[in-house]
Amino acid sequence: MNTKITEQLKTKRLFFDGGMGTLLQAAGLAPGEQPETWTLTHSDVITDIHRQYLAAGANIITTDTFGLNRFKFAETEKYAKAAMECARAAAADFPGSFVAYDIGPLGKLLEPIGDLSFEEAVSAFAEVAAYAEKYGADLILIETMNDSFETKAAVLAAKETTNLPVFVTNVFDENGKLMTGADARAMIAMLEGLRVDAIGMNCSL
Repeated sequence: MNTKITEQLKTKRLFFDGGMGTLLQAAGLAPGEQPETWTLTHSDVITDIHRQYLAAGANIITTDTFGLNRFKFAETEKYAKAAMECARAAAADFPGSFVAYDIGPLGKLLEPIGDLSFEEAVSAFAEVAAYAEKYGADLILIETMNDSFETKAAVLAAKETTNLPVFVTNVFDENGKLMTGADARAMIAMLEGLRVDAIGMNCSL
């Protein structure tokens, strides 16, 4: 059993893996094909990518579940289970490594900009967050979020559905703001108030 990741963060630096989609494209992922489907159709490729990252020195690998939600998939659980199996198989060869269950944006804009209600967003995030604990993730990574409201919905869902540590990253433009206008200081204040375990940014300027 690993020492809890939040304890390790107090004493040392931990390294995440890198991109999954770009490597899958190099391996033959077709334009328009959902990367998450490869956890079932090409599980050996997914597991090998995880192993390569761990062999390169990563401490944390992220599941191939970034776009997995009810708005894109009729059946979410089978892909979540397969993704966790791929990650766990790789992590088993590297004692002390961690598996982060990856949650990305829903692909829909929340009200009042879009037509998705906050409650619907929380429900959609809660559905996939539950799989993280069910199938043995060490933490949840909510990543590449560009709306403060959607970020809050995802965090509340993860907190209400699981007892796992929650890490969050947002994306900021050249003006240091999210797509919907919040800046880094506002996001830090909100996420600290929600008591997430780590805050960061990615795929941004």
